Amino acid sequence: MKIDAFAKVNLTLEVFGLRPDGYHALRSVVVPVSLCDTVEVEPADELSSDSGYSDDLCLKAAKVLDPSRGARIHVVKRIPAGGGLGGGSADAAAVLIALNELWGLGHSRAELAEIGAQVGSDVPALVTGGSVLMEGRGEKGAPIECPRLNLVLCNPGVHTSTAEVYSVCKARDCADTSVNDAMMSALHSGDLEKIAAAFANDLTAAACSLHPEISEVISSLRAAGAIGVSMSGSGSTVFALVSGAERARELSAEMTAKGYASWPVVTR
Repeated sequence: MKIDAFAKVNLTLEVFGLRPDGYHALRSVVVPVSLCDTVEVEPADELSSDSGYSDDLCLKAAKVLDPSRGARIHVVKRIPAGGGLGGGSADAAAVLIALNELWGLGHSRAELAEIGAQVGSDVPALVTGGSVLMEGRGEKGAPIECPRLNLVLCNPGVHTSTAEVYSVCKARDCADTSVNDAMMSALHSGDLEKIAAAFANDLTAAACSLHPEISEVISSLRAAGAIGVSMSGSGSTVFALVSGAERARELSAEMTAKGYASWPVVTR
């Protein structure tokens, strides 16, 4: 069976102090977008994956779900690796959903999300599907309403190390709810200007200090007249909010002409 594994963007990403388990506490509005990988699972005696990653989250997800079973996992990649779009996590989430059906395990989405927390921080939100307010290190997620947004994804071609970006990030006060309050209000209003004004990512400064190419993309998208611009995850992909699908296609073509990898997408 085949299943699409959708990328995500973080409309907000707040980073708080370290937890006892060594992970940073987070709060993030996670929204899936139309760019996707395709994951195919087939019955097999042994477990295998051709994802091509040394840290294969697809295999990890399958082993966490049921280490005694076999399957052949095939991934058609479209989401850039190391781009802050959750490609590996999306693939792992798709594997959990697909193998749960293939193996007849009968887990609910909520149960799969709990299992996904053992695989990676972004996996539970991507298993849940739809827009999610993610908290903790990613294991807590609550569905939220998000209007349909036309975005342009733009990747400068650099691979960011999540661990390295977090290591130089300045954490915020966990009592500060202003970022989340502003985004929830903006999403409820549906006003694009308010949503753009509420974009926030505490990892942006750290990622840009390590990779100035990200700053260049942000500046280029702003200069092109995007309503709002922000970075997704720990980078390196930047996203721009625009007024509609036609403008998204135009801006994506402009960024491609400048040598960047770019995709017009819509939130799901």
